[in-house]
Parts: sequence; structure tokens; C-alpha cells
Amino acid sequence: MKDIFRGDKKTYTLSFLKADGITPQPITGWKIYFTMKQQENQSDAQAAIKVDVTEHDELNIGKTSICLSSKQTEKLIPGKYYYDIQVKKAEDDILTITSGQINVLADVTRRTD
Repeated sequence: MKDIFRGDKKTYTLSFLKADGITPQPITGWKIYFTMKQQENQSDAQAAIKVDVTEHDELNIGKTSICLSSKQTEKLIPGKYYYDIQVKKAEDDILTITSGQINVLADVTRRTD
């Protein structure tokens, strides 16, 4: 998750494995949170993008997707953003599985008709 162009749709696919690193981890009852902010200390209410995933691609084999729609990215100001992805398991355990920075790049073409 490094660069995205403002106004583009972007899909991230996640696959979860058990502790052995080989066996797929079922994700029944899991909720995935993607949050992207201009500043790390902003509240979630101030986030540039928030996506909650409760319907998974293949929950029995631990596959899901986070989709950022064109509508969600079109109003982003080009620059550096912070993100993380958290998982809330069925037992209410919460784990941050990744975090980092995303660079939003300016798109040259702004017409879409």
C-alpha cells in the first residue's frame, strides 16, 4: 500500500493464515477496519477514508477485500496519509495487522464524462 491516484478505485486483498503460516484461517464473524488519515492523531471521525468490511470474499479460507471507491478517493488532497488495518475477531479481540503511509498522487485528467 504505497501510492494511489486521487479519484482511482483501489482494492486491497487480504489472506489470513493460522499461526503455522500455511493453513488458511477462517474469518467467520470478523470485522475488518481500514482507516486513512492525514495526521495520525486525528479522531476516526476526522478520517479521510474509513471502510468497515463485514462481508468477506471467502470467509472459510480467510480471504477478504478492502475496496476504496473512486468516490472515496476523488476528494483527497494529494500528499502523505497514514493508514492502518485492524481486525476485530468474533471473540472481540482486536489486532492491528498492518500500518504505514500511503501517498495520494494528483491525477492529471479530471474529466470523467
